[in-house]
Amino acid sequence: MLFASAVAAGALMSIAGCGDPAASVYGPPPQMEEDVNDIETEMPEEEAVTDVAPEEEQESSDGEVYTYYSDDGKISIVQDYNTDTSVIIDGDVEIPVDIAMGAYGPRIMKCDIDGDGEDEYVISECEGTGTGFSVRGLCIVEKVGDEYRLTKYDGNYFAKIIADRISYSYDSESRILTVSIINEDGPLVYVEGLDGEDDLEDIVWTDQIGIYFEDGKVYLSTASGLIFADHGWPEYEQAVEPYAQIIINTDSSIEVGAFSARPDDGLKDG
Repeated sequence: MLFASAVAAGALMSIAGCGDPAASVYGPPPQMEEDVNDIETEMPEEEAVTDVAPEEEQESSDGEVYTYYSDDGKISIVQDYNTDTSVIIDGDVEIPVDIAMGAYGPRIMKCDIDGDGEDEYVISECEGTGTGFSVRGLCIVEKVGDEYRLTKYDGNYFAKIIADRISYSYDSESRILTVSIINEDGPLVYVEGLDGEDDLEDIVWTDQIGIYFEDGKVYLSTASGLIFADHGWPEYEQAVEPYAQIIINTDSSIEVGAFSARPDDGLKDG
C-alpha cells in the first residue's frame, strides 16, 4: 500500500552510503541554506571550554559552555549558552552551525552518509526544553567548495510524517491497543494489551521524537504517550515505539523508510 503523501511517479535515487537504501521518498527537500565559514580557523582557547576525555564522559561543561562528543570521540559540538552559538570541532577545524540548543544537547556523527565519497556531519539537534517533551530534528552539514552547507529538518517535519503514517484503535473491553502503520510494501499492525483499569482516551505521538545513530545509520523514532481517563499526562511504560531508517541523498533530501515497531521501555534520554 502506498502511503498518501509519497512522491508520485519518478525513479527513486539510489544511495550508496553508510546505510542500505530501503525507503520511500517523503516530499521534496526543503530549501537549503548556506553557511559560509572559513575552514582554516584556530581552536578555542583551552580555558574557554573544559573538555573531558570522550571515553570517560560524552558531555562536558564549563559554566554555560557544553561540549558534546561523537560516539567515537573524534569530533564534538561546543554549545555556548552565553552567546547562543554552536560550533563543530573537528581537529583544527571549527564550523559554526545554526542548530537548536535544547536541554539534552545535540548528537553528532561524521560519515559519508550519502555515498558521494566525501564525509558529511550528521547532527541530531535537540529542540526540547526538559519539560517532559523530547523533540529532535536532523541537520546535515557538508562541504561545498570552500563553504559549508547546512540543511535542516525540524521536529515538525517528522511530526507530519508520523501523523500521516501512524494511527491506532482501542478496544476498551479487552484493553487491546492496535497500532497501524502505513508502509509502502503494506501495513504493519502492532498489538499491545494494556494494564490497569482506566480507559485509554488518546495517544500523543509527537512529544517524543528521536533522531539517533546506530552502526553508521540514521533513524527516526517516536514514542506513543498513552493518556488515560484518570489523568491528562502521557505514560510511556506500556507504550509502543515505531522507528524507521532515514536515508540521506547526495542533495541532502531524505527518505524515511518502512517503520518497524518495538515495545517502549519508557526511558527518555533526550
